[in-house]
Amino acid sequence: MGKGDAKFFNAELKRIKDCKDYEEGRERFENLCEQFKSKYPTFIKYVNGKIEKYLCFLKYPEEIKKHIYTTNGVESLNSLLEKIRARLGGYFQSIAILEINILLQIENLKENKWKKGIPAFKAKAYEINQIFNLKFYYEKETQNY
Repeated sequence: MGKGDAKFFNAELKRIKDCKDYEEGRERFENLCEQFKSKYPTFIKYVNGKIEKYLCFLKYPEEIKKHIYTTNGVESLNSLLEKIRARLGGYFQSIAILEINILLQIENLKENKWKKGIPAFKAKAYEINQIFNLKFYYEKETQNY
């Protein structure tokens, strides 16, 4: 995809991210893909094949969408590891030491920062469980194994 087209495509994706519901987001996404279908058929075919995965966060309540869509948790863990790496002289001596440090940092986060949880998730726990049940529990009952 050319630079100008990619800029327009990404700007439209940001607008889709702010949609209020899944149907509206899907309609806008399909319209966006239709605009580029003749110019980039292979890419658009690939993207259309994964439309459910790209837009699944739109099915969740508005209050938790921003928490699902963000990568802050991963970036936070990476920054902790970078600080440890810098203290150790710029690199980890082995993969085993890196794995130990990752484990220690995750355990530390579980004991402190992650222990409280995100209030928005706690408030919407019932709705999240219902979405989970609809996606996995009831779907499994209707499939023939």
